Amino acid sequence: MVTIFALRRAGLALLSLLAASSLRAGHRGVDVSIDDGRDPRRCDQIAVTIDGREAERAEQRLTLAADPRRPLHVAVPEHSGARVRGTDREDYEVLVCKAAASRAALERIAVSEAGGELTIAGPQDDTWLGYLLISAPRRAALNLTATDGPVKLSGLSGRITVRSQNGPIQISDSSGEIDAEAENGPIAFRGEGGRLRLRTQNGPIGVALSGAAWRGEGLDARAVNGPVRLAIPADYRSGAVVESLGRSPFQCRGPACSTARRSWDEEDHRRFELGEGPAVVRLSTQNGPVSISSEEGTEVDEED
Repeated sequence: MVTIFALRRAGLALLSLLAASSLRAGHRGVDVSIDDGRDPRRCDQIAVTIDGREAERAEQRLTLAADPRRPLHVAVPEHSGARVRGTDREDYEVLVCKAAASRAALERIAVSEAGGELTIAGPQDDTWLGYLLISAPRRAALNLTATDGPVKLSGLSGRITVRSQNGPIQISDSSGEIDAEAENGPIAFRGEGGRLRLRTQNGPIGVALSGAAWRGEGLDARAVNGPVRLAIPADYRSGAVVESLGRSPFQCRGPACSTARRSWDEEDHRRFELGEGPAVVRLSTQNGPVSISSEEGTEVDEED
């Protein structure tokens, strides 16, 4: 199964569970899968079965104007997903991969764009999906909403808002202003800069830092009833803080742990400070375990 982060060997184990959930989404007999190692650019790279049978398939391609002052609103259909890739384009190219249980249902899936909103509608009495593969300007402004399906963002530096229910969010190599919230789903981030706000309710958050220091305003990630995981280079220069509230395990593995500043209080507030200077990377959880890794070596475990 594909992992979404690679930060030496520590990153290989960081969020394999998050990556797995993003590659396969099944609900009400719908199963969507992407081959290991693939970042699909074509609809035939995405397999879809409905109730165990290969779905009827079609695709539709749209080109939409981009306005950096006004975001494009994208409503991802249920059971579906979206992958948005930053490119050198000045407009959006949207490939909608349609699938349905019957040919009649497939023909009723309609894609439309009006007033800066991209919508996909289909029959209410049948099972169908519309998986979105979007090539966007790198500095695109986007608002995405999804239910029961994954959202993946890569190579973006604009203003992005993502809201997801029951599905994972993956963000990689994106240094823009990103606001992501997931309910009953995980969020995973890999990168080295930007202004990011990440929130989960009943889901984990994983962050893998690359480079030697953070570039940009900072990252603020908070989970409620979910674990947080941080992979950080041993020689990372920027300040990072990881906190937990609750009597969950707190674990740090690697050379960075030997120099981390730790503080515990009687109200079960635990805090780890790594790197140097003011904290620009912040992770916290309420009622969830914490895992920090840089490289194999020194270990600090707090279980009580």
